[in-house]
Amino acid sequence: MKLNEVLVVIDPDSERQPTLEKVLVLAKVEPFRIRLLSCDYTQYLVEGYYFDAVDLPRLREEYLTERTAALEALAAPLREQGLEVETRALWGHPGYRVIVDDARDCDLVLVHTRRHGALSRLFLSNDDWQLVRCCPVPLLLVKEQSWQQEPVIIAAVDPLHARHKPSGLDHKILSAAGDLAQALSGNVFAVHSYSQVPLSGHYLKQAQAEHQKAFAELMADFEIPDEQRLMVDEAPEFGLQKTAVDLGADMVVMGAVSRSFVADVFIGNTTEKVLDYLECDVLVLKPDGFESPLDQ
Repeated sequence: MKLNEVLVVIDPDSERQPTLEKVLVLAKVEPFRIRLLSCDYTQYLVEGYYFDAVDLPRLREEYLTERTAALEALAAPLREQGLEVETRALWGHPGYRVIVDDARDCDLVLVHTRRHGALSRLFLSNDDWQLVRCCPVPLLLVKEQSWQQEPVIIAAVDPLHARHKPSGLDHKILSAAGDLAQALSGNVFAVHSYSQVPLSGHYLKQAQAEHQKAFAELMADFEIPDEQRLMVDEAPEFGLQKTAVDLGADMVVMGAVSRSFVADVFIGNTTEKVLDYLECDVLVLKPDGFESPLDQ
């Protein structure tokens, strides 16, 4: 979690900027360059919207100039604190493509996310769901609540790789969660939430023993107290939600691996389902060597 350049996606029309609040907390630990990005696209500045001929390039330039001014207003007090801040207002659609392209030289991306309906989640029509699938750098999905003075961070692991996560991703999750907890003077909990499929052919006790063994082997590489290592016999989207509430978690660190569109429709992505249940922030990590679907 060494941060040199952090991309913060801003909505200039919003009164509150949760992403800006969180990046300032991180910047107090160790300063880094901040890039404020406004990704804009409006229907009334698209070819074919007007019957009469208009100078669309000029209108777009004026629009982006206004957005840049709004970003500069947000950047000014940060620069007064000694932070290095760059602003960019970019035109493009869909937004997630613009964000991914601009984030390739960054170490972290912060995006404010809100709850979405099941239908939009199923068809991946929202930019944040697509960012989960396509963003090659760590992605912090920021929700409304502020972090506590001593944040509680959950590392959501899957040591049996039941959901097809590649080997090594759990170590990356635990390392990142530990780094953040240390930097923010917080506490990290390792949580393995699983649900044994009744028709899988495994006896429940045998399955539980396999999960316990795999979890213990994974945790042998990390100095996390036993009382902060939790196994939850419940589907991740429900088990992590309940555990996050019980612990008063500020952030869940988890991994995501993009699969085919068909698999996402018929099976659903664990990470994306979890996002809709959690009230706290979620840091999404990709495995080493991850290739964005946008590059394929």
